[in-house]
Amino acid sequence: MKNLSGRLLALAITVALVLVAVPGFAAVTHTGAGVAKITVITETNAQTTSSTSYVPLPGATATITVPALKTQLVNVRFSAESYCFGSTSLSFNWCSVAVFADGVEMLPNSNFDFAFDANGNADDAWEGHAMERTAVLGPGTHTISLQWAVTNAGVTFRLDDWTMAITQYSNGH
Repeated sequence: MKNLSGRLLALAITVALVLVAVPGFAAVTHTGAGVAKITVITETNAQTTSSTSYVPLPGATATITVPALKTQLVNVRFSAESYCFGSTSLSFNWCSVAVFADGVEMLPNSNFDFAFDANGNADDAWEGHAMERTAVLGPGTHTISLQWAVTNAGVTFRLDDWTMAITQYSNGH
């Protein structure tokens, strides 16, 4: 057993070194100073979709303003009670959400690659899930919206009791 744990440790170190050395794993860093404004939207009515392309989540849209001659780091947090379900023959499908600023997906902009929830067994229902997205926005009025979709039209995505919090920082880089 001691020899096996030593091999597992060596394997883990090797994998970590390979991941560090592989190009394409560049993280994006943004900074902001001091909170300038927070906008929070909540909803307690359950809503569903089976759309296979992103559509707006009803009510999950806000307009924010960045002052003239300024940039702001904008951070959007979204949490919800989620249920992603469909026939068991539809395994390996998921339900996705994305946050957009003026129609452009905020970072990380992973599109359908981000699974907010996945369809599973009957005991895989009504769970709390969350995500965050960011962007640095210039001066002017901006529309922040959350959109949702499923990877297969036979899957239903249900969101309930959600909160979307938009934090604007004094300046962003």
